[in-house]
Amino acid sequence: MAAEAAGRNDATRGPANSTEMEVRLKEEKMKADLEAPLPAGQEDFAIRCRDVCRSYGKLKVLNNLNLAVPQGQIYGLLGPSGCGKTTLLKCIVGTLKISRGHITVLGKPPAFPGHDIPGKKVGYMPQELALYNEFTISDTLTFFGRIHGLTSKETQARMNFLIDFLDLPQKTSLVRNLSGGQRRRVSLGAALLQNPELLILDEPTVGVDPVLRSKIWHHLVEIVKTGKVSVIITTHYIEEARQANVVGLMRHGRLLAEGPPDAVMKQHCATTLEHAFLQLCETSDQVDSKRDSSSPDGTLDKSQSFENGKDESQPILGVRSPPAEESLKCSVDWKVRARHVLPKWRNIAALMIKTLVRMKRMPGSLCFQFLLPVIQVSLICLCVGGDPKGIQVAIVNNETSPSAFSQSFLSFLDNSSVQQVNLSHKEAFEGIYNGEYWSVIGFGKNFTSYLTKRMLQRQVSQEIIDGGSIHVWLDQTNRQIALMVQKKLHQAFQAFVDYKLGGMAYMVALPIKFEEPIYGSQNTDFTTFVTPGAVLSITFYLAVGLTALSFVLERKEGLLDRCWVAGVSSLETMLAHLFSQLFVISVQIILLLLMMLLVFKNPNEGSLVLVIILIVLQGVTGISFGLVISSAIDDEQSANQAALGIFYPNLILSGIIWPVECIPYPLRYLSLVLPQTYASEALRCIMYRGWGLSRMMVWRGFAVTLGWNTFFLILATVILKLRT
Repeated sequence: MAAEAAGRNDATRGPANSTEMEVRLKEEKMKADLEAPLPAGQEDFAIRCRDVCRSYGKLKVLNNLNLAVPQGQIYGLLGPSGCGKTTLLKCIVGTLKISRGHITVLGKPPAFPGHDIPGKKVGYMPQELALYNEFTISDTLTFFGRIHGLTSKETQARMNFLIDFLDLPQKTSLVRNLSGGQRRRVSLGAALLQNPELLILDEPTVGVDPVLRSKIWHHLVEIVKTGKVSVIITTHYIEEARQANVVGLMRHGRLLAEGPPDAVMKQHCATTLEHAFLQLCETSDQVDSKRDSSSPDGTLDKSQSFENGKDESQPILGVRSPPAEESLKCSVDWKVRARHVLPKWRNIAALMIKTLVRMKRMPGSLCFQFLLPVIQVSLICLCVGGDPKGIQVAIVNNETSPSAFSQSFLSFLDNSSVQQVNLSHKEAFEGIYNGEYWSVIGFGKNFTSYLTKRMLQRQVSQEIIDGGSIHVWLDQTNRQIALMVQKKLHQAFQAFVDYKLGGMAYMVALPIKFEEPIYGSQNTDFTTFVTPGAVLSITFYLAVGLTALSFVLERKEGLLDRCWVAGVSSLETMLAHLFSQLFVISVQIILLLLMMLLVFKNPNEGSLVLVIILIVLQGVTGISFGLVISSAIDDEQSANQAALGIFYPNLILSGIIWPVECIPYPLRYLSLVLPQTYASEALRCIMYRGWGLSRMMVWRGFAVTLGWNTFFLILATVILKLRT
C-alpha cells in the first residue's frame, strides 16, 4: 500500500521534476563552460566590469553586471532597447558613476588622473548623432583634433583618410545639409580621428548602406589585428555581430552570455545568434520565475543560481572577470593629479573657437543679439521718465473779460503738456466722468476781484477765499499724470504772480528756496534715475539669455557627453562659455554706452572706465547665472521659465524702477542681497556724483557683483560635475 502511494506521488511530481531536471542540466552545462580554460590571448582585458550596478532612483538599470572585453579584439554588445547598453558604455568611459562594483579600462578605473579615459585614449560614437549642425565636416574633425591635442598636419592627414574611407562629401559641406547616413558617418569619423586605443561605438551602422557597413567592419577587423586597439560595439543587427571576436548578450541590466559567437551558438545548438539569444532569454525567464516561487523574499538558493553556488550575475557563457579582490589599487603622483584637476587651455581654446564659429554661421542671430540692447535702451530713454504730452484738461471759466486774471493765468500753462478745452460746468464733469479729460479747472465769475482782495486785505471772508481760488478736480487713476498737472499748475501760478506783482511777488511766494543742487540739475527727470539700473538689467538678462539654453540643447543632442568623453572637464566648459560670450556682451556694452552717452546725452560725471568695468561684471554675472540654469535644467521650456521667472522680482526689488527706500522692511533685506541693487546704486554714484572706488557705496557694488559672479560660477561647475 505504501509503495503504491509512493508510486502515485512520483507520478504526480513527474512533470515538475522533469522541468527541474532540464533546468539543472542547462545550469551544469553553463557551469562547465565557465570553468573551462580561457582561450589563448584572452588573459589580458581592455575592459573589466565586476558586480557593476547603476540605478536611477528606484530603477535598477545595471544589475550586478560582469563583463570582460579582451585586449585587441572586437566585442559585440547585443541586447534589446532599454536593457542598459548605453548606460553601461557611459559608465565605462567615465561620464556616469556606478552605484556599486568595479570597472577598469585599459588597466585603470575610468577618470583616473593622468589615464586619459575619458580623453584621447578612447574614441566614442554615441547613439545620438552628437554633431554641431553649424559646423562643416572639416570644422567637426578639426574641433575634436584640437581637443585630442593633434597637430594641424596630423588632423589634416587623418581627415583626408576618413573622408575617403567613409565616402563623405566635400569637407566644406555643412553638417545640417547632410543626410542622416552621412551625419552618422561623420560621427564615426570623429570617433576614429585620433587612433584611440579603445573604440566604443554605439549603433555605428544604423542608417548606412550594406556596402559601407561591410567596409566599416573590415576596417575594425584591420585595426584590431595589431593588438593595440580594442573595440566594443553595440548593434541591434544580431547576425551582424557574428563578425566580432566576442559577443555579450545583455538583458534586464545583466549579461546572459559572453563568448565567441560560434561558441555561443554551439552551446545552445543554434544555427543563428538570434536563436541562441532567444534560448538564453527563455532560460533567464525560467530561473527568474523559479526565484520568485522558491523563496519568500524572491531570492534563489545557491544551488538554484545560474552557476550552482557562483554569483548568479556572472555571464552564462564566456571569459571570466577577475574576482573583486583583484581590483586595482592605483596610486598617482600629486603633479599628475594637479594636471588632471587644472583646466587645459588647449581644451578651452577649442571650445571657444567652436562657439565663435557657431556664432559666425548664424549672422542673423548675432546681429539681433547686438541690436537688441540698443533697441531696449533707446526705448527706455525715449519712453520712460519724461513728462506726459497732450494731456486734455477741461476749463470752466465763468469770467468773460479778456483782462481777467483767469485768462492771464491760463496763458502761463504749458500748452505742450496741457491742452485746454473750454467747456460748461456740466460738459466738463460729464467729460471727466467718461474718461475724456484728466482734470477740470474752474474759475468763479468774480475770481479777479476776489483774488485781488485776498492779496491786499489782511482779513477776508470764506466767500472771498473760495471765490479767489482756482478749483481743480483731478482723475487720480494715473498718478504720474495727476502729479504732472499739479506741477504745471504750480509753475503757471508762480509765473502769473511774478508777472502781476513784479518785485512784490515774494509776498505771496512760499518761504522755501531751492538752491542749486549739489548733484544733478534742477531739471533732472525720472529717466536719469532709471537709465543706469536699466542698463545693468539689460546687460544681465541678455547674458542670461545667451547661456541659459546652451547646455540644455547640447545635453539634449548628446554633444556634452561627447565632449566629456573627449576629455573636456566641466570647469573647462564653464570657462570657455564665459570667455566666448564675453565677446558678445562686450560689443553689446559698447553699443549701449554709445546710445546712452552720445545719442541721448545721459550725464556722466565719473570715470568711464569704472562704468565699463561694472557693466561688464554684471554681464559676466548674467552669463554665470545662465550657466547655473543651463546646467541644472534639462528641457528648454523649464530653462526659459526659470530665466523669465527671476526677471520681474529682480527688476522690482533691485531699486531699478523705483527707490529701494519705498520697499517695506521684510522685503528690503531681500532686496539688498540681490546682484543688481548695490550695483545700480554704485553706477548712479559714479555717473551722477563722480565718485570713485574710495567711496563705500561704489566699491560695495563691485564687491557684491564679484561675489555673486564667483558663487554662480562655482555653483554651475559643481552642478555640472555632479550631473556628469
